[in-house]
Amino acid sequence: MNSDRGQAVLGIDLGTSGVKALVAGPDGGVLGRGKAGYPVRVPASGRAETAPGDWWLATRAAVREALAEADRATVTAMAVAGQMHGIVLVDDRGAPLRQAILWLDQRAAAEAATYQELPCEYTAVLGNRPSPGMAGPLLSWLMTHEPCTVRAAWWALQPKDWLRLRLTGQAATDPTDASGTLLFDLERNAWADPLIEKLGLPREKLPPVRGSGDLGGHLLHGPAADLGLPAGIPVAVGAADTAAALFAAGLGADEAMLNLGSGGQWVVRENGFRPADAALPAGTNLYRAVGDGYYRLAPVQNVGVTLDWVRNLVGATWDELYDTASRPRRPDAPRFDPYLSPERWNPAATGAWTGLTLAHEREDLMRSALDGVAGLLRQRLDDLRAAGHAPRRVILGGGGTANPAWRALLAQTLDLPLREASTSWLTPTGAARLAAEAL
Repeated sequence: MNSDRGQAVLGIDLGTSGVKALVAGPDGGVLGRGKAGYPVRVPASGRAETAPGDWWLATRAAVREALAEADRATVTAMAVAGQMHGIVLVDDRGAPLRQAILWLDQRAAAEAATYQELPCEYTAVLGNRPSPGMAGPLLSWLMTHEPCTVRAAWWALQPKDWLRLRLTGQAATDPTDASGTLLFDLERNAWADPLIEKLGLPREKLPPVRGSGDLGGHLLHGPAADLGLPAGIPVAVGAADTAAALFAAGLGADEAMLNLGSGGQWVVRENGFRPADAALPAGTNLYRAVGDGYYRLAPVQNVGVTLDWVRNLVGATWDELYDTASRPRRPDAPRFDPYLSPERWNPAATGAWTGLTLAHEREDLMRSALDGVAGLLRQRLDDLRAAGHAPRRVILGGGGTANPAWRALLAQTLDLPLREASTSWLTPTGAARLAAEAL
């Protein structure tokens, strides 16, 4: 690659266990990609944390790899998308005061339950039932158990907002991330001040809310040198990971997006705001989309993480596991319940194989695991239908969709036609498009 690649934009995806970086040209074509992992720490049962410094190291590695592949492209703007929920407490210089608490964390279960005791006038504006991994319950937990840390904090941020703060020195969030905190009035598109006051939380520590494609600051000299980028380029505010993926996918009114990775997300567009009530399935969420719209999400935690556990247990490669999807299903096949990680709508459920006999083999265990995960994804599709949505086809995205036998099993189980997304890197692609908007 010896010719000048021209001007470009950079999209970064701060995922749950790794960072992806994508450099796109003026026509949207991919010029370079890079990725790097980082550890998720489990200091105690039901807890999940990451050192924000590890996010930065992974971001540096992923961006430099993408820039190396992009060769002579000149990056003129960038944006960050990232995992929703969780919380990052930082001081007035943006330095983390403790490890970031992630969306997987369950320590704030009691604080989440207190939301149910509040008058409806406070909670109806949220559009969501409470979950322990969301920022509101976690901030309440920190107020009780680590009050000195909260008092010392200047900002309480979402993960991608910390990364952008590290890049620009400017604190902000956007509606797509704020709508998942349980502290945000979705219809008014603003922080839910009456609820925040009722919970006794420090409103002044929540950052200003700006549009996803708005200018969030300019790249500082220090981070620019670390990443190998020009200092001073504009950095868009960015978006939550699923919202960025939806922005890139261009979802139609009669389509659903199924994004598969460590977890899974069903996504459909929603016409307007609806409060969470008994008429809606407990396991769906309503969030702000990029722009002025909304989307409904049915999340599944037990997808790639569960299949990876099965794969390691039986000593199989990913191809060996997925290829069992093409085997005819035995009449006496064992049943696999995939609940190895707590699901929001059924946290007490656990995983199991049942119906096992001496006649079953290693391949039967792998095939039943695929059937179990596919069946779980079908349940979440049914939840979207119960919420009033009737998708007629599915856009399939994410890294866990490449094997054709696995895709065929999904199509059969879901009983809907599938079409692959234009890229398996939907979230960084969406971030790159937001970077272009910041120009």
